[in-house]
Amino acid sequence: MKLSRPLVLLAVGAVVALALLAGIAYIFKLPPFREKGEIKAGEVCSSLGSSSNAVDALTKVLPEESSYSFDENIDLRTDVTDTNFESSCFVAGGGKQLLVAKARLMEDESATSWTQWVKGTASNEVSIQSLTPFTAGDTAVSSSRFAAVFVPCTSAGKAPGGQYNLSVSTELKQEGNTNDAAARDELIKLAKNAASYAHVKAKCDMAPNLGGTS
Repeated sequence: MKLSRPLVLLAVGAVVALALLAGIAYIFKLPPFREKGEIKAGEVCSSLGSSSNAVDALTKVLPEESSYSFDENIDLRTDVTDTNFESSCFVAGGGKQLLVAKARLMEDESATSWTQWVKGTASNEVSIQSLTPFTAGDTAVSSSRFAAVFVPCTSAGKAPGGQYNLSVSTELKQEGNTNDAAARDELIKLAKNAASYAHVKAKCDMAPNLGGTS
């Protein structure tokens, strides 16, 4: 069956338009031609723990960007009587903040009280929706955008005020391509690895009860 001239021109025009769009996408590295940046072990924040484990988890959970950058701040605990320890890791890419991981030494408190407090440290309400517990530390909660663990650190009598714990959290600011269950698993891995690092650097004397890190 012969196509009329207008239909032929329309079909040719559609093909040309698609080719132009594909060319533009390729030139400007838009999907599906965007080059995925490599997360290098030497650039990852030390406060995320084992660099190989951190790279693996970050690669799975972060959205695809052409490059990634890491910014870190650590306030080390000087001795066992010091009650200050904090660390933070900020991961950015594509002009956006992608993930934040934080650790802080604080006085021990009930699971309910800590959970309410740690919710307030999240920057996005989406992060703390559907929080469910997981097994780690004294208590731990997570969602597909947030994971936090309260880890025993300094026993009563070693520092002023009684027992101190480490509150460690990871928050995914920009959703990646991973499904919710997988994203939750990777954030838990990052939180547990960051907690393991913080436990050593904060000169803790109590078992962290992390059940192993991956």
